[in-house]
Amino acid sequence: MVSGARYGTAHNGLNEWYLQRVSAVVLAMLLPLLFALLMDVYSGGLTQMELLSLLDHFAVRLLHTLLMLALLTHAYLGIRVIVEDYVHRAGVRIPLMTLWLVTALSAGIWWLSIIWAWAG
Repeated sequence: MVSGARYGTAHNGLNEWYLQRVSAVVLAMLLPLLFALLMDVYSGGLTQMELLSLLDHFAVRLLHTLLMLALLTHAYLGIRVIVEDYVHRAGVRIPLMTLWLVTALSAGIWWLSIIWAWAG
């Protein structure tokens, strides 16, 4: 390999690859906890008041925030790769990714505002 060789046109593919893997590991650790909690609620193991009491802890809010950040990061990187591979016209690709980013960030801000807004 030639000294000073470039790694693709974006020059940050390896960093994004690592970020995608780290976000996948975070999701793999946190999503089972969320699904277990939801199954407990739907099976009648937790009442609504018990659930709200559990979700009111600071550590749970931090885990929710970490989950949201990992989810948005993982989804953005994945969708971006798909769009870059299959949408060849920049006139379509750029507005499509802008729309996706605005929608994802809006949903994330909305979710986090709900999580952090209520007080016990």
